[in-house]
Amino acid sequence: MIRAALLALTLAAPAIAQTAPDQPKPEDITAATPAPAGPRDCALVEGPFRFCGTSPQFTLAPQADNADVTAYYVTPEAIQAVAIIETAGRADGLTIDALQAEALEILSVSAGIPAGDIPILGRASVTIDGQDHPNFVYFGNVDGVGIVYSNSIVLLDGAVAQFVTLDIGATTYTSRHRALHDRFVSNVQVSL
Repeated sequence: MIRAALLALTLAAPAIAQTAPDQPKPEDITAATPAPAGPRDCALVEGPFRFCGTSPQFTLAPQADNADVTAYYVTPEAIQAVAIIETAGRADGLTIDALQAEALEILSVSAGIPAGDIPILGRASVTIDGQDHPNFVYFGNVDGVGIVYSNSIVLLDGAVAQFVTLDIGATTYTSRHRALHDRFVSNVQVSL
């Protein structure tokens, strides 16, 4: 199921970019973001995951073309943001290394190159709901369009979530993309 969701996301990315509503780009995207709301004010995404972002910063949009994507958000910065959540986790044998390798393998099919040739632009930790979780950034060219993916993974015993931002048309991980990804994951709450 995770493979299908990531494959659909990879294949749909150029089309998503063409169909996302045009929104103005703010002059300063690194402006302070209000603190996330409490759990009762946050929308349930699925399972133990809630999203506390507010419109117009992150606008939940219908994603009829890709049922495997749990939630699709349009942002003022024209960088896509998605949540892919599955009800499988560590107890089912999933690991961070395997999830990251799978993401690269799926992109390799769409990009037409071996997974080992996909440029990894960075690896780091990001804070999601007070805990450090792995993030990796990679680049692929799909249908002639460059896409930079920033993928943060929360792996629990019975669930996994990938919070991915996509900068379509980009070839590098910019400070603008990094700031948006950080704001995106700062709005995630995990109920254990």
